[in-house]
Amino acid sequence: MTKKGVTTPPYVPRKGLRAVLDHIQARRPGDILTREELHKRGLSSHWTYPAMAALRFLGILDEQDRLTGLHQAYSPDNADRSAQEALLRKAYSEFFKKVPLPVSNTEVLKESFREVYQLSERVNNSAFPIFQTLAEEAGLTLTLESHAPQRPDTASEFAGADTDETYISEEHLDSVLRQQVPGDEPVRIRHTGYQIVINLQVTKYTTEKDLIKMLRTANRAIHLLKKAGDRH
Repeated sequence: MTKKGVTTPPYVPRKGLRAVLDHIQARRPGDILTREELHKRGLSSHWTYPAMAALRFLGILDEQDRLTGLHQAYSPDNADRSAQEALLRKAYSEFFKKVPLPVSNTEVLKESFREVYQLSERVNNSAFPIFQTLAEEAGLTLTLESHAPQRPDTASEFAGADTDETYISEEHLDSVLRQQVPGDEPVRIRHTGYQIVINLQVTKYTTEKDLIKMLRTANRAIHLLKKAGDRH
């Protein structure tokens, strides 16, 4: 019977594949791997066949189910990322040939993967995460969004945070909010029918000085609104 798994991308669960890769690290190139062995090691009998197919697809097993030696690139103690990349580029050569990387986002990447291998949505939902995980572990850049620079929130930029300031902690936030902001008189609301909403955007980049500045600005704005209301 012809063995499946040379042209169809692996769709075994990622944890299952990882368990198999960890198990075979003790084996030598040329050793034969069997489904029965994987089942005895705790892999569900339902997944032993897809697991073997995955190893053949990746080139870790040959057609006689002998280890080729490529499994050593996934050693937990001495992983070889360059060897992993070469393995993946060969195994998924059709994808790398047709899809220029990096693509814009993960959704585009997943759909491109499905189209290249003509997979159903159900199979792609299992096959794509394996490819994505193995590629990222090998150091491949798949999407632009994974390398997009993270910039501080606009509220932090507007506050003009200094580089030598200490970032405010969540535990300290409540005590800062309860402080009396100096330099301004307490606000007394004399008119009904008005609702003032103050939206303070606090992020991990917000410092204590930023927060005090925002509170002082908000307090001053409310004070001016109160004075304007007194004139009407």
